[in-house]
Parts: sequence; structure tokens; C-alpha cells
Amino acid sequence: MMYQSANLYDALYAETKDYAKEVSRLHELITQHKTSSGRKLLDVACGTGQHLFFLKNHYEVEGLDINPDFIEISQKKLPQATIHKQNMMSFELPTKFDVITCLFSSIGYTKTYDCLASTLLNMRKHVKPGGLLIIEPWYTPSTFKPGHFTATIQEIDGGKVVRTNHWSQENGHSQGDSQFLVVNSSGIKHISEKHVLGLFSKESYTEALEAAGLKVVYDEHGLIGRGLYVGISPQT
Repeated sequence: MMYQSANLYDALYAETKDYAKEVSRLHELITQHKTSSGRKLLDVACGTGQHLFFLKNHYEVEGLDINPDFIEISQKKLPQATIHKQNMMSFELPTKFDVITCLFSSIGYTKTYDCLASTLLNMRKHVKPGGLLIIEPWYTPSTFKPGHFTATIQEIDGGKVVRTNHWSQENGHSQGDSQFLVVNSSGIKHISEKHVLGLFSKESYTEALEAAGLKVVYDEHGLIGRGLYVGISPQT
């Protein structure tokens, strides 16, 4: 899914998402579980680079995303960092990392268990011995609520944005319909997006991570209440 609303993304989450607090918790978990000696970190599906903006205070950061608009925004925030334009499901980089993160439920875009498992295995191949693969999941089949909807109005850059979301479930997937009306002195712009994310159980995430050769530690609350999987790569 290409975000047509990429230029609105940071403003839309400015009041509801505390990136600094999330990164503080991430750093605690990394310090607790990582045994590799380096500080190289890759954020997969990095979006606008807001997590990386705070992670750079602790690590040598790189990002990866498939959306050129997100990459452009990330690169402006992090001019010294490399932001790779690749697909999170099949990327190939010459470097291995001490930490790889995939946050804010981006892993849900794998949609099927087979794709989830192959994506995690590919990520794991880029993790150093003693390093970590940290995954923030999407909702599970038991926690997802079909019919959930939201509507907000926010002031952005001298205009206003009306945003509506409605979620449904079909064929084991959650389907999000997002509609935006952007109003400013230039007129009114309508943006429509569809997001399809797989619904995987806790057991499925754990099984896929263990199949990739990782020891799994699960944090029930995680960063925003959706849980967090810490996959630990063995030293040898």
C-alpha cells in the first residue's frame, strides 16, 4: 500500500503518538537483551523516520521503506543516515545489524502467514550474532474489532484535515478504508486509501520467529499496547 497521505503523516500523529517515549522503552529492551557489541540499527518500514530521529541518539541508524515520499521525508530529517528504497519482504543489504526493528504494526502488510515467515527469516539473515529483531505486531484475530471507525479534524499547515477510518474483516484480513479531506486556501483535496493487513495470532508470530532461529521474548504491552516481540539471535 502506497501512502498518498505521506506528507500529512507526522501531523496526523503529532498529538497521539509519543515517539520519544516509545524509543526510550525500545532502548531499555535493547540494552536488556542485546549481546552483540555494535550499535548499528536498521528500522524496516521506517515511514517518515520519526522513530529513527530519536533512535539516532543511541545508535548508528539506517532506514528502509518502499514509499519514495516517506524516504524523502526521512532523508530530510536524517541527512547523515542511509535510507534504503527496498521492499521489507525481500530486501537485500550488504550489512548486518545489531538491531533490526519493524514498528507500528507494519509487519501486518505481509498479509499471509507464509509471507510473514519468509519476511522474518529474511530480516533475521541481516541480524548479527547476539543481535535483535524487534517486531511490533498488528492486532490478532481475537483483538481486532470489525466495524471499528474513527473520525478526526485537525489543523495542518494553515488548513484543516478531516480524516475518517473504517475497518472490516474479510478472508482473514483486516481491511481499512481511510478517507481524507484536505481543506486550505487553495481548495479541497480528497485522498482515499485502502490498507489490508494480516491478522496473526501470538502463536503464529512466535512460531515464525523461532523458525527463523531466534529466541523469542514477548512484551505484553509493548510500545502502544499492541505487544512487542524481541527475537534474540544466538551468539554462535
